[in-house]
Amino acid sequence: MTEVIGEPDGPMGDIRRDGATVKAEASGYAGLLRGESGRMLALISSGIGLHAFNQFAIVAAMPLAAAELGGRDWYSWVYSLYFIGSIAGGTAAASLRDLLGVRRALALSSLLFALGGFNAFFAPDFGWIVFGRLLQGIADGLIVAICYSLIPANFSSSLIARVFAVEATVWAVTALLGPLIGGLMTEAISWRSSFLAVTPFLITLALFTFLTEPKTGEGRAASFAPVSVGLCVVTALIFALSSASGEPVWQAALLVFGVLALLSVVVLDGRFGPPLFPAGTFRSGSVLGRAFVMLFLMSAGHSAGSTYLALLVSEVFHLGPAVVGYIVVTMALVWSLVAMFASRYEALAWRHATMWVGPLFHLIGFVALAIAIGLQWLPLVIFGQVLIGIGFGLAWANVNEAAMTAAEGADRDRASALLPTMSTAGYAVGAALSGTIATATGLTASLATGTAGDTAAWLYGTAALGALVSFLLGFGVKLKAN
Repeated sequence: MTEVIGEPDGPMGDIRRDGATVKAEASGYAGLLRGESGRMLALISSGIGLHAFNQFAIVAAMPLAAAELGGRDWYSWVYSLYFIGSIAGGTAAASLRDLLGVRRALALSSLLFALGGFNAFFAPDFGWIVFGRLLQGIADGLIVAICYSLIPANFSSSLIARVFAVEATVWAVTALLGPLIGGLMTEAISWRSSFLAVTPFLITLALFTFLTEPKTGEGRAASFAPVSVGLCVVTALIFALSSASGEPVWQAALLVFGVLALLSVVVLDGRFGPPLFPAGTFRSGSVLGRAFVMLFLMSAGHSAGSTYLALLVSEVFHLGPAVVGYIVVTMALVWSLVAMFASRYEALAWRHATMWVGPLFHLIGFVALAIAIGLQWLPLVIFGQVLIGIGFGLAWANVNEAAMTAAEGADRDRASALLPTMSTAGYAVGAALSGTIATATGLTASLATGTAGDTAAWLYGTAALGALVSFLLGFGVKLKAN
């Protein structure tokens, strides 16, 4: 029998030696949503909701802004620099949090985010929007990484899977509301107003920052790693240049340089200054390393497959924006529903199985999309989106938790803070790769002639290959028993 230690630790009450709480196990979601744990969940959800909402809220506004301010040549940089800033912020988040404390770090990040929004709102030319999005990317990376880093220190291990299930729902709902609210504000007021649509999330984040007492993990404060952070930013910049270039040869060359820069991060981390990544991240057979690579590949595969999905569906099936939007968000909605369902099953055998079954659903879903675009069969497109959503709903939370728990105590917060950064890096690489494929296969010309099947085959074939690697890695990713 597990002995109960008399001292309370955190919002959940008495802690047992295995890290689980008596009260949390008895109450499930009810215990998660009340008291200090409920307020902490609201704080984390505000940060993650801001992240998801902000990514999509300006989609409808950007074409109008580019037309009015003459920024079509710089259009892609609104997104590229946002990703670069997010990676920079995410990799520096743990050290900033430990230097300033959670509350001050979140307050500073929120102010920086607001400054970026106002910069874009009052932009006299398109360059101001690009710079504003860079500032928002840095702030967004800081906020979401700090929020992730709070999970292991503020929730018992028995609740972490449910926390991730809740955050999957938050992500899906806010990602759905982002383009809807941003689009309505653009139509009703102006494109500038879409940069203020995220304001309620900033207010909620500030409110719960001061209504909670966030805890951080034990161990020494995280040191800033300028060499590794700089290499991560350079890598993201190289991939961004690849996606922005219109020449296939340059795109291919920059992708190669990007891969080499990415490898340099692995080789040089910790050799010139403090390490950025937790101990054992790049050790052969490391659970932490395998989980990080899985998160990277799953995000890259989704990005490679989804970057041009709306365009392909719109042009191939001649559908309006509203219908296309519903098809695109099908994946996110299924993800959230499956995540809530899957989190109710706590047996380790089940949870381990989800980490290789999930990528298998991705593999089949990407193949279905490739066939559907080639055959111009819309039901199969929707079916493929459903399969991909199921895959994320099954695997994502458990892979994240496996990465958290695989890191040793002193490194756990740092590993948690890097989780969204690994995902963002995967999305950046996937977007760059999809741009290269689209240019090399002549996507624009094929859409004009109604023959986009070759581009779809390459896009979703590449995504399927990443899913296959994730499937194989999933067998070696294990959760620690309580």
